[in-house]
Amino acid sequence: MIIKSHSEIGTVVSNERGAEDIWEMEIFAPKIANDALPGQFVHIRCNSGFNPLLRRPMSIGPVDNEQISLIYAVHGEGTRILTEKKAGDDIDLIGPLGSSFTKPEPDVTPIFVAGGIGIVPLLSCYDTLSDPDNAHFILGVKSMMYMPISEKEVVRRNIQISTDDGSIGHHGNVVQLLQKTVSDIDIKLIKVYGCGPTPMMCALKDFCIDHSIHAEISLEVPMGCAVGACQSCAVRRADGNGYYLVCRDGPVFHIEEVDISHGG
Repeated sequence: MIIKSHSEIGTVVSNERGAEDIWEMEIFAPKIANDALPGQFVHIRCNSGFNPLLRRPMSIGPVDNEQISLIYAVHGEGTRILTEKKAGDDIDLIGPLGSSFTKPEPDVTPIFVAGGIGIVPLLSCYDTLSDPDNAHFILGVKSMMYMPISEKEVVRRNIQISTDDGSIGHHGNVVQLLQKTVSDIDIKLIKVYGCGPTPMMCALKDFCIDHSIHAEISLEVPMGCAVGACQSCAVRRADGNGYYLVCRDGPVFHIEEVDISHGG
């Protein structure tokens, strides 16, 4: 597939803090919004200077006409600088980049399984469904303090929540909640879409393979160049024949293609 990408100076529409150290930014970026597919990402220049030097990759969330949504957690200097962006500010973007999720067949029940801000690419994937009432959406977070989206958006998509501390929803992890969800569905008619921290993705992979469930996952890994030159985002191929580069070959993979147990 030929990916049509753009270098675009977007305009910040809003940039608001939601949960603990989690922000949502709406950006007017018509070229990227027009060509973005669920699962793809943008590479953002955080600052006009050299600190930080490298751009930051971020999954593209829901697209609304000519605007894209980004949800990000503050982990370092780059994302801290992004929190200072105000409505009307310019922001330097390259995208959309990477592979995308495939739409489920009409007779398939899609189940979205997210961990933390891994929900971002799954939101845009869910929003493209022709029959969202047939889908299930599961989100796992450490605590209700770390909810990456608003209660309104949780209700709108009928998202089931699991928390590590039991502060809201199911007390436990998302794979346990997934197991409950699939118990009443024909396994042959399920397709799982996942994104989240590596330990969660390893557990999700084991569950899907053990139950012969088809699944696609979006990998969250650090990136440098985002075009395959620096090779900082390498992940082992499951067949043992070298590595994939997540920026170039992903970030979306069939779950059996990658050996995520070893990281990058």
